[in-house]
Amino acid sequence: MKGMLGAGCFSVPLAFKQSGYVAGLVIILVLGFLCALCMIKLVKCAGYLSKINQSAPLDYGNMAYKATQASYTPIRKLAPISRALVNTSLCVLQLGICCCFYIFVVYHLHELLEFFMNDVPSRAALFPMVLPAFILLVSLSSMRALSLVSLGGNFLMLIALAVIMFQLLTTEHKKLSDLPPVTDLGGVVSAAGAILYALEGQAMVLPLENRMKKPEDMKGPFGVLSVGVGMVVVIYSFAGFFGFLAYGNDVQDSITLNLPNDHLGIFVKAVLLFVVYSGFLIQVFPIVAMIWPAIKKKLRNSCGVSTTTKRIVHFAFRYSIVVVVFLLSYAIPRLSDMVPLVGVTAGMLLALVFPSLFHLLIFLPQFECRIGFLFDILLDIVCIVIGMFFVIYGFITNVQHLMR
Repeated sequence: MKGMLGAGCFSVPLAFKQSGYVAGLVIILVLGFLCALCMIKLVKCAGYLSKINQSAPLDYGNMAYKATQASYTPIRKLAPISRALVNTSLCVLQLGICCCFYIFVVYHLHELLEFFMNDVPSRAALFPMVLPAFILLVSLSSMRALSLVSLGGNFLMLIALAVIMFQLLTTEHKKLSDLPPVTDLGGVVSAAGAILYALEGQAMVLPLENRMKKPEDMKGPFGVLSVGVGMVVVIYSFAGFFGFLAYGNDVQDSITLNLPNDHLGIFVKAVLLFVVYSGFLIQVFPIVAMIWPAIKKKLRNSCGVSTTTKRIVHFAFRYSIVVVVFLLSYAIPRLSDMVPLVGVTAGMLLALVFPSLFHLLIFLPQFECRIGFLFDILLDIVCIVIGMFFVIYGFITNVQHLMR
């Protein structure tokens, strides 16, 4: 739950505006159910592969590699490609999340500056101005710093979330009859991308299971995954519905931007600015962890590369990630564009398509004519088809929207 409940929650009311309040609720419930199901599949696949190979616990990329190797003989040679595809998708997802965090910080910094100053730079001008602050942040590399940032951020996020929920309940609401229950297909797809971005937690499922004393507690109708996702779905449904009901078509890219600029509203925005800014470090870390070992290996194989040089290259790599994030954020400076794009592409692949695909690759060769087995296989195919439809249609729709 902690890994899924984040700043993406504040974009859910916008998703309701894009899809309509009935469609929004249906999307959250359906995607929440499918995400929980696919997370359980990931855990099942990783556990099964570790057992038959008598290997250490697997991460997402290595699970993809082992799953392809365990399938039909002609497919086994694609194992390296499957691992590269999953790791690339994870990097793209994390990069997209970093971009959303960067944009979020710029938006809320602009709000704070408007409250305290008369002459305020434009949002576009703030993008390069905050770059040094992000470069300074990623200079921290200790796990202790990461742990402290995570702990403090979680506590402050809960405070901000409680205040926002109270505001949504107590503010004057629009008439439900004045709000659209359903919009159009493009709006539904964009909303699905935004909601899946908010629900995204596949990257942390296997690391979490690997650290649990009783990994079997992850699965089942009352397991950690089912209960955690269920609670997040309830919170997001509440935030999305009442956020849309409170502000209607005036809902902004993040519901926090709709808060009044009084002392309480400014306090919440300042808290979230700090939480998201500091959380940027945690989002960069998986990218570094996936790519840096390969760079380090090449440096180790090179003659005459000193420890100091390796350290310089390491920090240069970190800073280059921040620069890429800045360039992407500057090119797509709206959360309403970035969030659905990230969610409907890398998010959809990692949440629905890949878990179902690798579950299918592992267990289809063991075909049994049982209702339960046939239902599992059919569900895999349905998730893959739904996921790929959203990936293709959503990507085309979002790109067309950006080109306008």
